[in-house]
Amino acid sequence: MNYIVLDLEFNQSFPFKTGETVAPVAECPFEIIQIGAVKLNESFQQIDTFNAMIQPQIYPRLHPFVEKITGITEEKLKGQLSFKEAFHKFVSFIGEEDATLCTWGADDIKSLFRNILYYKLNADSITNKYLNVQSFASAHLNYEAGKAIGLKNAVTELNIIVDAPFHDALYDAIYTAKVFEIVQPKEFEPTIFKPSSLLINTPKSPRTNTAALLRHISELMERELSSEEKKMIKISYFLGRAHTFDVSGYDKKKKKSKT
Repeated sequence: MNYIVLDLEFNQSFPFKTGETVAPVAECPFEIIQIGAVKLNESFQQIDTFNAMIQPQIYPRLHPFVEKITGITEEKLKGQLSFKEAFHKFVSFIGEEDATLCTWGADDIKSLFRNILYYKLNADSITNKYLNVQSFASAHLNYEAGKAIGLKNAVTELNIIVDAPFHDALYDAIYTAKVFEIVQPKEFEPTIFKPSSLLINTPKSPRTNTAALLRHISELMERELSSEEKKMIKISYFLGRAHTFDVSGYDKKKKKSKT
């Protein structure tokens, strides 16, 4: 039994003032541009790592906020793997042994399978069992029910050495694995994710949850947003109208704040 601690970085549509505007695709609002993972054995010992950069096809231009937070640029993604190629490598990385995916919140699982289905790949080629490490950390650190801790805050509160930047899929997976080793409860049961649930009532126009969007960005920044920042974010995301930001699964790290 292995644990595959997974983290993803995404790109999405944005109403650029110049050039062709790419409208959001309801079936895949978040396009994966990096897959990072750590393989742990039953004793939580790291036995392998995986890192793949992916050249986006749905949204070729990088969202400015994504570029700022991750440090990933369009230039860095040129000539990188397609999602199909990266996925096949990831399946090989997981291997034949029984495995459970472990993520910071639940949204990476949803986004992973959304990308798999969008590109018409075989969703049955990887395990659909997963654990939400963030929920373990929130309980371990006695966070109020309904509130979730960000990855960066969890790393800080657990006195884990910070020796690599956050918002990199591989490094975030490594940090998540270190947190998991500390906060895992005595007994836990993986959740079974059903990819078919993503095909039911897929909205043609994802609805934006303003409060969740601002909360997510505040968690990423690790501070409260000023009124001016909130105003600018709303202008950036909403006035273009060609862009829709679906945060139904982002009330995380990314529910999950990523930090």
